[in-house]
Amino acid sequence: MNSLRTVLLFVPGDRPDFFKKAAESTADTLIFDLEDAVAAEKKESSRLHVEQALARGSTGNKELVVRVNALSSPWGTEDITMVRSLGEVINAILIPKAEPAEVQLTEQLLGEADVSIICQIETARGLQLAYDTILSSSRVMGAMLGAEDLAVEMNLRRTPGGKEIEYARHNLVLAACAAAVQPIDTPYLRIDDLEGLRSDTFRAREIGFTAKTALSPRQVPVIRKIFQPDPKELEEARLILKAAEEARSLGRGVVTMDGAMIDAPVVARARRIIELAGGNVNNDS
Repeated sequence: MNSLRTVLLFVPGDRPDFFKKAAESTADTLIFDLEDAVAAEKKESSRLHVEQALARGSTGNKELVVRVNALSSPWGTEDITMVRSLGEVINAILIPKAEPAEVQLTEQLLGEADVSIICQIETARGLQLAYDTILSSSRVMGAMLGAEDLAVEMNLRRTPGGKEIEYARHNLVLAACAAAVQPIDTPYLRIDDLEGLRSDTFRAREIGFTAKTALSPRQVPVIRKIFQPDPKELEEARLILKAAEEARSLGRGVVTMDGAMIDAPVVARARRIIELAGGNVNNDS
């Protein structure tokens, strides 16, 4: 799996005409959605559309994820069967309304397929159990906030600023980081409001999310730019790595730069910034 993913683009399973455009986007990951984006009468045909697209490799050089229907639904088990059959192509499965029992059952149904799990946390109970849910399988590599279903359950009025989901965001990031998996933010529903998307994505990054989902290719470059290091961050990271390397060469365990101590976590963050910018850490340090 790609630990440096920053943009995951949802692709409705019942719209094969969108598949090519999604594959041509600059998203790191495509999430083929068999759940919320698909009406009940189209569930079976959507699964077939997605299966055919993935089997013929027409999705570009992307990380590929399938959001399946809940196992309690009439379609969930068959969705997972399809994912298992394409385990050499599909990187991960996204479980809606994830809780420990659902994750464990999904893992059993996947069998030996080399497929990771992303937990979508979108219920009040799921939020309370987020840490336990993430730890319920070693396959889990990410936790994604599903704010819309959570808002409905909690009777929250969704606003562009997202103040009503601040607690949920912080809670999910804390659980994900404690379990050493990637925290992935909820999508911004106002597709044409790119300024609102910028603000929402920036806030997500401030809170600690390292990736965000998109609902349209138009949103992808906006999200990517926010999560990419700006020139000032990149230059500071290069200087930190250079100072750390010079200290190592002189046998020093502690180094300072501009009056601030540079310790291991600071160096690790600088390395990640270089990686996010597409640089080679070894060459840049």
